[in-house]
Amino acid sequence: MSYYIPSGEKIEKALNKVLKRFRTVSSQHRLQQLVKKELKAKKGEQVGVSETRLRHIAINSGLVDLEIHTREGDPNKILARCPVCESSLKRVKNLTIWGGQVTIEFTCPICGYWTGKKKRIPTRYIFHLKKGK
Repeated sequence: MSYYIPSGEKIEKALNKVLKRFRTVSSQHRLQQLVKKELKAKKGEQVGVSETRLRHIAINSGLVDLEIHTREGDPNKILARCPVCESSLKRVKNLTIWGGQVTIEFTCPICGYWTGKKKRIPTRYIFHLKKGK
């Protein structure tokens, strides 16, 4: 059995069709199944689209509003990159009463992920069709 790996453009078109039909998809795995079904490979081939690649394409396409459900993680772990879209995290700082600065949280300007002292680990993604699309 062979694999067919579609281009990002084809995946984005299939994603658009799926989101217009369903409006909200309640998990990354379900979205992957629906997009694979929409892409339809030739007989004897399987469509190769990983959940991570699909999530990145969805975020960068501007078609989705992403709802991120999280759990608490190790507070000592230092995050440099966003665990959702792998872009750089922006530090949100606050002034102390002695005039110093302290980082109170990290935010992602691309996907909306944020975390504070208690690190938030993504566990579930819910994809909503962006209003006006």
